[in-house]
Amino acid sequence: MQFHRNTKLANRHESLEVVRVGPENLVARKETGEEISISPKQTRAFSVYERQAIEVAPSDSLMLTANRRGPEFRATNGELVKVRSVDQGAISLEDGRTLPANYHEFAHGYAVTAHRSQDKTVDTVIISADVMKQELFYVAASRGRGEIAIVTSDCDLLRESVGVSTTRMSAIELVRKKQSAHGMEKTPEIDSAAEVNRHPGRQMAEQHSIPAQGLEPEKVGDFGIEHDFGGHSLGH
Repeated sequence: MQFHRNTKLANRHESLEVVRVGPENLVARKETGEEISISPKQTRAFSVYERQAIEVAPSDSLMLTANRRGPEFRATNGELVKVRSVDQGAISLEDGRTLPANYHEFAHGYAVTAHRSQDKTVDTVIISADVMKQELFYVAASRGRGEIAIVTSDCDLLRESVGVSTTRMSAIELVRKKQSAHGMEKTPEIDSAAEVNRHPGRQMAEQHSIPAQGLEPEKVGDFGIEHDFGGHSLGH
């Protein structure tokens, strides 16, 4: 377990090992050997992890799995880094940073989930999956600059799942889909709404360019329309 805030029991970023769990509290041991009792009221002050030993060597790729915003070390969850050297347990990175002794939230960075791969670019991508939705497959496949390889135990199942989109349909699209299923013709109301949707700027301009009868035209300012398209583990 690791505390993410300062308390009377432990300091921020301090790691402890759970010794035993009772019905009303748990006992954890600090690195100094001191044992402390923690009540359920204090659960908001720490996170619990599973400790796993991994081998780390120069040139290894690591993925940092926790944010850190300290004056001496800053890290972002999901960040991929390269190891420059390992000296007496201290891991130095190629970008000049050194992992603090109390920073244990990292794992090997050779394989990541498709979600974590967003905003990352590599030379070659290897996708391993039997089922993957269309949008997620696109995210994974578009990470590579040059090559992409797909590893699967069921080509037909993967091909079928990639053909399924998780994009939510609009109300107009849902109506048209229902009409198509029942052999109905498109209604003028739907077409009119779709036209307004496609040209919101033109429709607004037309509405403001026709003054009401019997009233003097008023000066109307320009209207701008903006569119925006657009489990933890520990290294030790």
